[in-house]
Amino acid sequence: MNKLVLIDGNAIMHRAYHALPHLTTKDGEPINAVYGLVSMLTKIIQTLKPTHIAVCFDRSEPTFRKLKFKNYQAQRPETEKELSGQFEKAREVLSAMNIPSFDKVGFEADDLIGTIAKKSVRTGSAIFFDEVVIVTGDRDILQLVDDNKKIRLYMPVKSLLNARLYKEEDVVERMGVAASKIIDYKALVGDPSDNYPGVAGIGPKTAINLLDEYGNFENIYKCLDKISDSIRTKLINGKENGQVSQMLAKIITNVPIDLDFRKMENWDLGSEKVVKLFGNYGFRTLLGRVQSFKEKHQIKKNLASYEVGVVCLKLAKKLNSYQYAIRGTASLVLQGYDMGVDDIDIVCDEKTALKINDVFKKDLIEEIKYSESDKFKSFFGKLVIDSVLVEIMGEWQIKNKNGEWGMKYAGKDEEVNIIKIKDTAVKVTKPEIELKVSTEMGRWNEYHKIRKQVDVKSQQSLF
Repeated sequence: MNKLVLIDGNAIMHRAYHALPHLTTKDGEPINAVYGLVSMLTKIIQTLKPTHIAVCFDRSEPTFRKLKFKNYQAQRPETEKELSGQFEKAREVLSAMNIPSFDKVGFEADDLIGTIAKKSVRTGSAIFFDEVVIVTGDRDILQLVDDNKKIRLYMPVKSLLNARLYKEEDVVERMGVAASKIIDYKALVGDPSDNYPGVAGIGPKTAINLLDEYGNFENIYKCLDKISDSIRTKLINGKENGQVSQMLAKIITNVPIDLDFRKMENWDLGSEKVVKLFGNYGFRTLLGRVQSFKEKHQIKKNLASYEVGVVCLKLAKKLNSYQYAIRGTASLVLQGYDMGVDDIDIVCDEKTALKINDVFKKDLIEEIKYSESDKFKSFFGKLVIDSVLVEIMGEWQIKNKNGEWGMKYAGKDEEVNIIKIKDTAVKVTKPEIELKVSTEMGRWNEYHKIRKQVDVKSQQSLF
């Protein structure tokens, strides 16, 4: 399952700069905000277990909001030089970790995050994300939380490393309105931190009541005749400020940026470049953390067929007494088809899935337990064997476009072929099962590639 984590670099570094003690490099340059960003990264990866990561930053040039409303954020002091000088170092660290970072003249990090989040869940995306988690300390981004699209918010609470995951119900609990109404709420009450006014005289309680009753900002003004005189007068007098505030509060989700989601999955916290940088920065504690982290989490990509065979052989030796099957491109490669393999998937029954927690305990990076999204449900978990990612899907089901759950894949006898690797029987899903899965998931390029190879092999077997 793919999980994208989007990090608001400015928000995290500002919080780190003010929360952490003064730290300097060997040359005496401030470095505490970078230290905090890296600490947060390691915490995020250990807690959220993303497959893909990207970081977004603000720019120093005026944004479109500032150009349209000159008082926008006017009360904020200039960024302290000891912090502003650390952003280039942060980008340098991210580049060494092979984590893409984004910024765009005229826009804020929020807008880039909103754009990437929207594009990552669009229908027909080359990479399907089961979940998108945004990491920030900025409450404005609460408006992006969407349970249907599986967009969550991971926000520090009391400290940089103490955070809470927000779903829609958590947004209501914190703000008093749904995520979809945050923009309208801010149009009414304004935002002192960004210095825009809202409608004068309308406070949080009144705004919440109005939105509960009339739904949104525009509809409130369509129903002025139903609203008490005192509040109606405030709304009429403050309409223009409210409209400006609504524009300022809205996160843009169509910023023109080039995206390649595949570049977001090849991150490496313990690369040689990172080790060298951390040595220069004096990050001895973090260096030990990322190096030990790398040993456990470094994952190979573009597996050779022999690498697939070696790992599947190890899996088979421990699982052959259970109901399971190697599935996906790995199963096809083992059966002689030309497919690319980045990881190995296993389908099995519930009993086997839960047993794997014990059988492969030392290899687990995500405990196997029941998981359900708007597309899949299974007993899901992950392990790493010989630096190869293995994903477990117990009693895996796919939801079709009509909202109905399809066939339950569990490595049953009728789903599998038996092949031999060094005289050991290995269970793999039949090609026709893989074709069925590709159809259910709407992966038509994959379907046609498999179909073509199956047909050629079938023709060859006739002669």
